[in-house]
Amino acid sequence: MRVGDLSSGASKLALALKQLDLKWESAKETWNDGTSRQFHKDHIEPLSPDVKEMLESLGRLAEVLARAARDVSDHGS
Repeated sequence: MRVGDLSSGASKLALALKQLDLKWESAKETWNDGTSRQFHKDHIEPLSPDVKEMLESLGRLAEVLARAARDVSDHGS
């Protein structure tokens, strides 16, 4: 991963969220009671919107960093 490269980390985070969803669906097959529903509500549900918001923010930050890198290289030439 290059310095300033946010896409690799963002991709890993998006993949981890997908894997969590898949694992949770699998776990629900054997753990489906009030405790599991409360765990899902308290710990799993809040992650998705937070991670998606973070990924959007990382995308915007990556654009800013790319623009800054271009500006620096243009001025250094």
